[in-house]
Amino acid sequence: FMGRRVDHPALGGLAGLAKTAALEWEGVACRALDIAPEWEDSRSMAESVVSELLNTGNRNPVEVGLGPDFRVILELVDSEYPQGRINLDPEDVIIISGGARGITAAIAHRLAEHVKPTLILLGRSPAPSPEPEWLAPLEDEPAIKRAILDHEFGGKPVQPVKIEKSFKAHMANREILKNLSQLKATGAHGHYYSVDVRNRDGVRQIVDHVRKVHGPIRCLIHAAGTIEDRLIIDKTPAQFETVLDTKVKGLNNLLDATQQDPLKYLVVFSSVSARFGNTGQVDYAMANEALNKIAQQESIQRTDCRVIAVNWGPWDGGMVSPALKREFHRLNIPLIPMEAGAACMLREMAGDKTGPVEVVIGGKLVSETAVTPEKPKPVRNDDDLHVTAKRELDVDHYPILQSHVLDGNPVVPMALIAEWLGHGALHGNPGLLLHGLDDLRVLSGIKLGQEKKTIHLMAGKPARKGSAFEVNVEIRDGVNADGTDRIHSRARAILTEKLSDPPSFRDFGAIAAKPYTRSMDEVYENILFHGTELRGISKILGYSDQGMVARISPAPSPDRWIAEPLRSRWIADPLVLDSAFQMAIIWCFEEKGMVCLPSYSASYRQYTDRFPDDGVTAILEVRSVDTHKMKGDFTFLGRGNGVIARIKGYEAVMNPSLARAFKRRRYAA
Repeated sequence: FMGRRVDHPALGGLAGLAKTAALEWEGVACRALDIAPEWEDSRSMAESVVSELLNTGNRNPVEVGLGPDFRVILELVDSEYPQGRINLDPEDVIIISGGARGITAAIAHRLAEHVKPTLILLGRSPAPSPEPEWLAPLEDEPAIKRAILDHEFGGKPVQPVKIEKSFKAHMANREILKNLSQLKATGAHGHYYSVDVRNRDGVRQIVDHVRKVHGPIRCLIHAAGTIEDRLIIDKTPAQFETVLDTKVKGLNNLLDATQQDPLKYLVVFSSVSARFGNTGQVDYAMANEALNKIAQQESIQRTDCRVIAVNWGPWDGGMVSPALKREFHRLNIPLIPMEAGAACMLREMAGDKTGPVEVVIGGKLVSETAVTPEKPKPVRNDDDLHVTAKRELDVDHYPILQSHVLDGNPVVPMALIAEWLGHGALHGNPGLLLHGLDDLRVLSGIKLGQEKKTIHLMAGKPARKGSAFEVNVEIRDGVNADGTDRIHSRARAILTEKLSDPPSFRDFGAIAAKPYTRSMDEVYENILFHGTELRGISKILGYSDQGMVARISPAPSPDRWIAEPLRSRWIADPLVLDSAFQMAIIWCFEEKGMVCLPSYSASYRQYTDRFPDDGVTAILEVRSVDTHKMKGDFTFLGRGNGVIARIKGYEAVMNPSLARAFKRRRYAA
């Protein structure tokens, strides 16, 4: 920062290590000590270092400069944006690493509007090509994935990761084509080249070609980057090298390829993680801090070039995932809107050599500039979920709901909700089987009045977990007062190519120790509220204070319950599941004198792709019960008493008021 020449500026990245370690290692004093090169008294130098370690707190300051007669630390200072004009002319050649999508595309578009240059965009995605005819008219993700399965895999079952890979490639191609077209519409010239900036020869060949065709390079913007977030203790060498090399080796390759070009601007995209450190991003902090120091060195050497290292805060896009966005929102860290951030960079470029090399730009700083801030949008907890199906609910199209009436209103059973969540997960992942649902929670019951209700089945992208895939699924309907979607239920669907072998189950004799004396007609008339179509318990084989055992009939085909079913046959068996939940109601009534309704299931696992057509034996094992909640597990046995499905961590809510709601079960059709 004092404008001195440094022989190895990339070693400045070690400060990023110390600052991140200070965040991750509680109770450990971490320091990045910068010793003045002219200091020759080793004893006094050692005394200062030891004093720095022993006489300050564990946390701050981490980054300290020490000299023979001074100690300095760094502080951020609020600063106005520089005034002036960007020193670029029409047709000047600008190279931007980082691709033709997201943040770099926004930067390129702003520059195109401002100076009409020749823009050379470098990215790892393949060079764009015209879309195939079967893809061009499609916009909906499930429809695109179905078309990919049909046209690229012949309609045969395939791992979802392969479909997802092809989908991402097509969408990247589409985005690059769109962005290049938008650049052309501004009057600028935009060209895209596929190259990994870590490839020295590949970068040099492209730059030599660009120089020969379009002229000398006048502006270099290095925005390429990648993240592999892990704690220091969990970071692998391969992850570390990928992150570090993309930033540092990529910049060095670009500088080597343009060393003879009369650059007017050198802009590197750094990060606030370099300035402050960041938990899980030791490699990213080190890489960007190395960029900061390389920029400082280049500024000394390039007397006619404006060099800027922008330490960006989190953008509302790019590598900031929806989960990270929610975390930033929780921490009250504002994001940088794409268009506003691009405008801020142009304003920074309007300065001259007297301005600082390293600058920090964050969401709060952006909103305080003359750049018009975007209107804040409600934070949506959607994890990139997309609509897989939309259904209009009424008793005409869903006559089964006439058999599930609470307090005078038809209510969608939790068993049917589970079926829909399973369908939502499978819809965009053809060829896989539903193995289960984890953390299935009913947040708000789906109740019908006199008007139709429209629900949306939502699903996220499959994530590999061992030999299976996890898909976040939700059922939504309408919008809350704060602008967020109303979520009725959610779960994580477990999909697999092959169902695992079922577990064994011990004898249920102790659970069915006592005979059950009530007839099923009496139970359905006086305890339960379920209508004819949902009366699936054929016989209670016995019960005790430990639980209950019953025989349950299978569900009829979906078209018997629903006018336009999502599938021709059930994924699970909603009558079996609902009847199991009925068993919990009966047990609570007999043991606690109250009825209950299902609210949560920690884990559902299915070991067959089709429930038996002659029914199942269901075992309820009660794990705990108090005045408000019953918790237990269900096991479903098929022929030969083999386990075909299991529910672990089932919860049902008990409330005296439910008895009144059960009695108002008649629905006037």
